[in-house]
Amino acid sequence: MAGLITERFRRRAGGHFAGLALLREDDANSFGVESAGRWQVRGNGNLALTEHELLFAQWVPNRLLRIPRDSIVEVTTARSHLGKTMGRKLLKVVWTTATGAQDSVALWVEDLDGWLEALSGPPRPGPST
Repeated sequence: MAGLITERFRRRAGGHFAGLALLREDDANSFGVESAGRWQVRGNGNLALTEHELLFAQWVPNRLLRIPRDSIVEVTTARSHLGKTMGRKLLKVVWTTATGAQDSVALWVEDLDGWLEALSGPPRPGPST
């Protein structure tokens, strides 16, 4: 039964990526966006990468985080984020927002090295298609 429930959320979140040319997509667990503070709802979702954006579609609540690749200033690993720790390294992405402030998100992904490599390449300017 649990697989049926998670599959429904996975499909719904994947709908956010309809029409986008994905370079990769995986399940991920968000440890939160720094600017939203410690008390935000964190959790599972789909992490996707296009030529122009990194996207995280959270399952519950149903929301989408879009990070333009040309705004990313650092991709690294962390052991904790916003006071939450996991026994494994997390993917941490720092970017500059439209207002010029820096923000960050940390996510647990199964293929951490693969995501680090995928995000290390230069982004291509222009809108996502």
